[in-house]
Amino acid sequence: MRLPYELHLALRYLRFHRGRTFLSIITLISVAGVTVGTAALVIALSLMTGFQDDVRDRILGGSAHLTVLDPTEVSFLDAEALAERVERVEGIRAAAPVLSSPAMIVNEDIDAPVYAELQGVDPDKHGMVIPWATAGPDPLLPLQRESGLEGIILGEQLASRLAVRAGERVRIVVPRATLTPFALVPKSRTFQVVGTFRSDFFQQDAQRAYVRLQDARRLLDAPSRATWLEVRLEDVGRLEPGKEALQRELGPEWTIVDLIEQNRPMLKALNTEKVFLFLAIGLIVVVASLNIVSTLVLMVNDKIKEIGTLSAMGARPLGIAVIFMVQGVVIGVVGSFFGLVLGTATSVWLDRYRLIALNPDVYYLSHVPFSIRPQDLAFVGVLAMAVSFLATLYPAWKAATQDPVEAIRHE
Repeated sequence: MRLPYELHLALRYLRFHRGRTFLSIITLISVAGVTVGTAALVIALSLMTGFQDDVRDRILGGSAHLTVLDPTEVSFLDAEALAERVERVEGIRAAAPVLSSPAMIVNEDIDAPVYAELQGVDPDKHGMVIPWATAGPDPLLPLQRESGLEGIILGEQLASRLAVRAGERVRIVVPRATLTPFALVPKSRTFQVVGTFRSDFFQQDAQRAYVRLQDARRLLDAPSRATWLEVRLEDVGRLEPGKEALQRELGPEWTIVDLIEQNRPMLKALNTEKVFLFLAIGLIVVVASLNIVSTLVLMVNDKIKEIGTLSAMGARPLGIAVIFMVQGVVIGVVGSFFGLVLGTATSVWLDRYRLIALNPDVYYLSHVPFSIRPQDLAFVGVLAMAVSFLATLYPAWKAATQDPVEAIRHE
């Protein structure tokens, strides 16, 4: 099968020719530029996607799917009855009340108060709603042990700031007052540290403290009360239908917030970073397209005689333009292909062997994650080829508008 003359000439001009080494090297540089730009885009997108996937997994693993709040009050009564009512809704796996309060935790041995978020939870229920991402048993299980003092579990960073370990005692001061003959005194109680936990969120590790729900209620003088109700669905993929079903069951007087709403600022920030990183790295592809422009302009100047001869033989301006457009598209296709392969292989290699290590005590990641999505690869490939095609328009127009008589005469 005979190729159209436009394609035949385009491929012929792209081949390495003795005596035209300079043009051949410039063509290879253009292909290499598209390859490097495409590979850089793939690596950058896989980097941001890896971070997004990691954050999403942490959110899904460490947050309740839905949170039920009473918008009219700080806390509400009959939390256990409400939890049982919620668990009867189809598609809901478990519900657990939480009583939360700001507090000051004091290590009395060194008299060092630290701000904390105190949460009273039912250890059994809480483990069903929020499975801990850390390996091993539920870190709240020590709260079930009976001891002389009420137990408390601290985040690792919080325990470090307080300089306490398991078995030692701390005093919890809450914003409640007790009337004494002399003055109003803030309520406080001594707890024994029965363990520490480490989650995937620095803020929780640095501020969160857990006690049993009944202990928190006694400390805060809030019998049968809860600040919110945490809910876990059978399938997080049905987050919106589950939220709507629960809203119908509870009525409009209750506010229901899902984990996407709670973490929207963080997710939006990650998406914004991904877009700006894509735009910044995408400039490499634009620079590579300038190489294509220069290559084709040099090719047009080198092929003036051939262009004039083709025009004199009856070739149409569009056909001449197509010759040089095909050259640019071939450079873009070849460069995009090798760039996608190089970027994908590099991302897989970096992620599999965890070559970019991080300090988990600082970043809560042992390595930089990379994750490749087929849609990202398709988008980068199409973008690189589109930019390469646009780079051919000016050289193709210049070739198509050559005067054949002038072209042949000057040669």
